[in-house]
Amino acid sequence: MTDILNKDIVNSVDIKDLVLGTVLKPVVEKVTSPIVGNGNLLSGGAKLITAFGVAKYGGNNIAAKGLAIGAALDGAEDVVIAVSGKLGMDAEDSTGEGVF
Repeated sequence: MTDILNKDIVNSVDIKDLVLGTVLKPVVEKVTSPIVGNGNLLSGGAKLITAFGVAKYGGNNIAAKGLAIGAALDGAEDVVIAVSGKLGMDAEDSTGEGVF
């Protein structure tokens, strides 16, 4: 079993990587939406696979980490939206505003 508290893993991503990933998330969404769509299982899977590939083969640099985090965030969001829609849960709050 993987040790999730391993210092090498925990220290491999710092706040700069997380901030860059957060900034790149909407960029990933805008670039990939015309190709694979948005908010469905196909787009979520494609973005998560891309995130895995970038994380594995992109090197240990801030750009690769940020891009992997941004793609993973957007992919996970797409999966949540798709699954919640399939389960009949509305992805809007009581005001009609989107919550995702």
